Amino acid sequence: MKYIISFFITINAYAFPLRIFHENGSERAEIVRNILIKGYGVPGDLIVTKNIQSCDEVVKKGKFDLCLKNNGDLLVVSVDREFVNDSLKIFQAP
Repeated sequence: MKYIISFFITINAYAFPLRIFHENGSERAEIVRNILIKGYGVPGDLIVTKNIQSCDEVVKKGKFDLCLKNNGDLLVVSVDREFVNDSLKIFQAP
């Protein structure tokens, strides 16, 4: 119960704690999003995808940000380990 309360308090503070940026690769970004939803059980409402020109332009760091480059590389832009440990550990790995 403690984790559920912690999770919802955290989610209220951050509209989209999981952000997937992509360099014109929306199909691949949707694949990554679906892996998080189906494979790990993360609610889709917590994940947003956004098209950008370059992964280098992601300067505002979020709680958990990924960037998918044109060549298919998936970069971890930022990770708040406390957020992951406190809020995301309720989701199960496949």
